[in-house]
Formats: sequence, C-alpha cells, structure tokens
Amino acid sequence: MCFEIKESQGSWFGGRKRYHRLMDLNAAFTSILLLVAGAAIGVIPTYLMERRREKHALAIRWDTALYELCKDFSTTVREFVHLGRRLGRGGDEEARAAEVEAHHAHLRGLAQQVRLLGSQDLQQAAREVEHHVWWVRYVWDGREDELASYYAGVPPEARLRAAMHELYVAARVQLGVANPREVASDEPIDPRRMS
Repeated sequence: MCFEIKESQGSWFGGRKRYHRLMDLNAAFTSILLLVAGAAIGVIPTYLMERRREKHALAIRWDTALYELCKDFSTTVREFVHLGRRLGRGGDEEARAAEVEAHHAHLRGLAQQVRLLGSQDLQQAAREVEHHVWWVRYVWDGREDELASYYAGVPPEARLRAAMHELYVAARVQLGVANPREVASDEPIDPRRMS
C-alpha cells in the first residue's frame, strides 16, 4: 500500500511523530479543561440559585406556620377574655367555666408551640401573655391581685392587653412586616374621650 509507513523509518514525516502526539494530548487536555470550565460555569450558578430557592421556600413555610400559630394564639386569648368577662352573669356557669378552662389549657399549649417557632422576643412575649392570662383568671375567680403593687396598680386585663401588644410587635418583626411596631392600641374605646 502506498500509505503504509515502514517500521524502520521510526517516525512520520521526518521525525514529527512525537510532536503530533503532544499536539493531540494538548488539544485533548484543552478540550477537557474547557468542558470542565463550561460545566462549572453552568453548575455553580444553578447550585447557588437552587440553594436560594430552598431557603426562600423554607422561610415561607416557617412564616406561614408562625403566622397561623400567632393567629390562633391571639384568637384564643380574645375568646378567653370574652368568656371570662361573662362569668358570673347568669346562665350555665359550670359550662362557661369549663370553656374558660379549655381555652386556658389551649393557650398554654399554643405558648409552648411558639417556643418552637418563635424568636426569643416572641417567645418572651408569649410567656408574658400566658403569665397575665393566669392573673386575669385568678382575679376573675374572686381573688385579690397579689401583683398589683409590683405592676403599679395596673389591673391584670390592662397588663394582658400590653403583653398582647408586645406579642403582636414581636410576631410582626419575625414575619418581616413593614413597620412592625405600628400596631393599633387595644385600649377600650371611650367615645367620650374622642374629639
């Protein structure tokens, strides 16, 4: 054959056999390097974006759970206060007292759940609400407010309203609400004071 190279020659095209092999290795190495660089250029941003999406999804999932928990917590406090204010006004007092007890127990359970999801400020606010709820109930049962002097004569229900305000602020801070401290006052509305 005319394309056949004799073994005795030892090289192609006058000693360039080794040079062509190096060129082939350099080309292969360059191709592999470019392939790895291209893959890294594609993988790294994808990885970073995926991590960002996962963090965002996790934050949304926890924010939703926290929002629902805080909503249940504040609703339970409202219902507790509403039921407690009706104690001693006639009707089935035993059933009403049982409802107050059930709401109080439910509130204690919700306060423990806040400890799982809430920031330290939110946990502390929930503990204070739980504390003041207990004292509100203590006074409703006809006993004297033993902490009146400690709280400068502020009645338990007013202390509870203040603690709820702090709970709302702490929840809004953790949920990332704009202007979290701007929570409307929960003081009773007296139309005589409005002008």
